[in-house]
Amino acid sequence: MASTQGKKIKCSAAVVKAYKTPVTIETIEVDLPQKKEVRVKMVAVGVCHTDIVMREGADPYQPLPFVLGHEGTGIVESVGEGVTSVRSGDKVITAFLGNCQKCKACKSKTTNLCEDRWGTLDKPLARYAAYGGKPRFSLDGKPLYHFAGSSAFSEYVVIPENSCVKINPKAPLEKVCPVACGFSTGYGAATNAIDILTGDNVAIWGLGGVGLAAVVGAKAKGAKKIIGIDINNDKEKIARKLGVTDFINPKELSKTLPEAIHEMTDGGVDFALVCAANSQAMETAVMCTNSGGTMVIVGFGDHTPMKISPTVMFLNRKIKGTVFGDYKAQRDLPKLVDLYMDGKLPLDDFVTRTFKLDQIEEALQLLHDGKSIRSVILI
Repeated sequence: MASTQGKKIKCSAAVVKAYKTPVTIETIEVDLPQKKEVRVKMVAVGVCHTDIVMREGADPYQPLPFVLGHEGTGIVESVGEGVTSVRSGDKVITAFLGNCQKCKACKSKTTNLCEDRWGTLDKPLARYAAYGGKPRFSLDGKPLYHFAGSSAFSEYVVIPENSCVKINPKAPLEKVCPVACGFSTGYGAATNAIDILTGDNVAIWGLGGVGLAAVVGAKAKGAKKIIGIDINNDKEKIARKLGVTDFINPKELSKTLPEAIHEMTDGGVDFALVCAANSQAMETAVMCTNSGGTMVIVGFGDHTPMKISPTVMFLNRKIKGTVFGDYKAQRDLPKLVDLYMDGKLPLDDFVTRTFKLDQIEEALQLLHDGKSIRSVILI
């Protein structure tokens, strides 16, 4: 990497030029890392459902054009002034939700939405688009914006130091990249964001990468029944392998889903985790909980308001949202990688296909069609 240090780099990247159009592979220019920034040579990047919804325009504050991708792992190529946590050659995760470890949110026990990395409530991802007002990418001499503080579908990226997480040097980057988003989001939703007790009943909507990670987490916490809910029957086999005790395809029921779950659990589940970006599923999930139960919003992408009667909530039910499993990247992601290295997390079951960067559209389509858990782009 010494040949690239101190120089701008031209490389290939997957670019969204317009919403609802195919991603294109472009030759872009990557600037030098500035103060407290890191330039990373990407190695492996998971294809996440958020990449699909962002390509479709899910975040109105994301400027165009931008480089897609956020579930990445790579090797530090060079560092900017003042960087102390990583150095050239380190294996790292490019975390979409970094943490400065200094702000009110980073010190809080109840939120992980770092004020430096997340921005404000009305513009939650916009702060990621340009660092200090100027992107570190350019395309044909014009600004090319960042996405989610990562833009991982690029051969090289520049990210803030607080989004660059050093991990075990022996970790296989193509296996642990789901820790950068999907796996951590689901596993953390079940093990870190809520308090599942031994013997609790849990239902999980959406058995993609995030939902299956939640299954793994619920099993680890000692849940009695883990009910997996998906309209794709092909998900049942892997779901049962990872811990689902009962599988339901709502389209095949002769009764309502709440009726079925209340019968199975003698009154409803203790926790209903909705890992699908579907507000209607969230409404239904609330009705599947028992008195005192909690519905957890895990999936991102649907901005449709939920319609829930106050009376339903009055009966001791709760709704909780969680971003990234409530994890704080610098503190928690290295621990998850170490758990995998110790044989305690089944990440190998999550990576179902690998692709090259120029096959990104094929990988996105497979995920959209429910034919992959996690496809990984090898950069």
